[in-house]
Amino acid sequence: MSNYVITIARQYGSGGRTVGQMLAKELGIEFYDKDIIPMVSDLSGVNQELFGRVDEHNNAKPSLFRKPRVYDGTVLKPDDKDFTSDENLFALQAKFIEQLAAKESCIIIGRCSNYILRNQPNVLSVFVHAPEEYRIRQAMEKISGGEKEIQKFLVKDDERKKEFCKRYTGWDWQDATRYDLCLNSSKLGYQNCMDAILYRLKLNQ
Repeated sequence: MSNYVITIARQYGSGGRTVGQMLAKELGIEFYDKDIIPMVSDLSGVNQELFGRVDEHNNAKPSLFRKPRVYDGTVLKPDDKDFTSDENLFALQAKFIEQLAAKESCIIIGRCSNYILRNQPNVLSVFVHAPEEYRIRQAMEKISGGEKEIQKFLVKDDERKKEFCKRYTGWDWQDATRYDLCLNSSKLGYQNCMDAILYRLKLNQ
């Protein structure tokens, strides 16, 4: 069987990352999240801290002096003056994700991987979401703060991810038509989310 990749976009507190880890264990394949950044840094020679500017959790805004460029598969050469621009740093990560998909089966969390791999065969894209009240309860187990503070955090986190996705892909992060599966973890539970993904994966093969 050829390689397959499951991309998982998720709202904070929905448990999408946990579902991804469960899937990786069940399938015996690699799980990639933020560990992609140091790997790309090593390969590109670009300081790892610079990649923090193009992380979906970062508040950084696009430069007023440079028109944002949606990723189209192009990566600049190291001697280009814009090699460490935000757009090219995203492109370096995207190219690495494409290489991962070509060589191995894996789970990839976030990083607009559903867009990056949209034209690749054997890719299953998933969006895991949940109502605000459920996400607040789940988030309170991981981060400190009262209900109102966590609610504000979740709103900001969603906005950051929306802006990140729109900036580098032109897509709406929460557009259900951009995913093969959209799963409400509060209704299904993590195990059923995983089972639904496994069932859909079988149909792909």
